[in-house]
Amino acid sequence: MRKSRKSLEEKGWIFQFVADETLAKDAVEIYNLLDYEVYLQPLKRTHSRSDGSYLGESQGQCRIVYIRPRKSTDNEEDRT
Repeated sequence: MRKSRKSLEEKGWIFQFVADETLAKDAVEIYNLLDYEVYLQPLKRTHSRSDGSYLGESQGQCRIVYIRPRKSTDNEEDRT
């Protein structure tokens, strides 16, 4: 189920960018290394041509990237 941007922001998620599938996967790895949680949401197809076809074949493969700081656990705090 697609969540609205407002509901995600209320839960602490911060919009970053829209990316194709490959870049989104790379972003997940990088943000995880930087100690962020990552939420990927499919891009909603809203733009279509007059002939009924969608603009851009890869649009359905794109993701909206949201991040938020990872919540630390008691175990993690003991290690610092």
